[in-house]
Amino acid sequence: MATKTIKEIDSYDARYHLKVGIIFIFFLITVYFIFKNTNYKNPIPFVATFNYIEGINNNTDVQISGIKIGGISKITLSTDGVIVNGYVDRDYNIPEDSILKIKSNGIFGKKTISIEPGFGDFLNKSNEQYVFNQTQDSYSVDMFLRYLNNLNE
Repeated sequence: MATKTIKEIDSYDARYHLKVGIIFIFFLITVYFIFKNTNYKNPIPFVATFNYIEGINNNTDVQISGIKIGGISKITLSTDGVIVNGYVDRDYNIPEDSILKIKSNGIFGKKTISIEPGFGDFLNKSNEQYVFNQTQDSYSVDMFLRYLNNLNE
């Protein structure tokens, strides 16, 4: 019985197997891009100003309670500091008095922007963009060592 099954599979030529494999890979890639782009249906842009954003770049995750709800799309310098533009998914309600914090996973871990929810009214989703007035900058080991060195002097 097993030899009959093997013989039937081997009866197809290599070009047939190649075509089936290419179609299968194309199908997987298509499904991946469809599901990747449906995560953020109709995102709402936001803007925030930081003084120091070490470790943050474009495509950095924006999280609330550890759940990815958006990303960073643009970082620019201004006289006020570093302006960070990003987007959050419209499905989440974010209080007006929320704080944007730059957090890292461990001492040398990947940095993310975390939204610490406040207790105020929710931001209006009909606005063109959210403006976060309260931010907390990134701190690095290098800054901590410089601070300790200044204490010793």
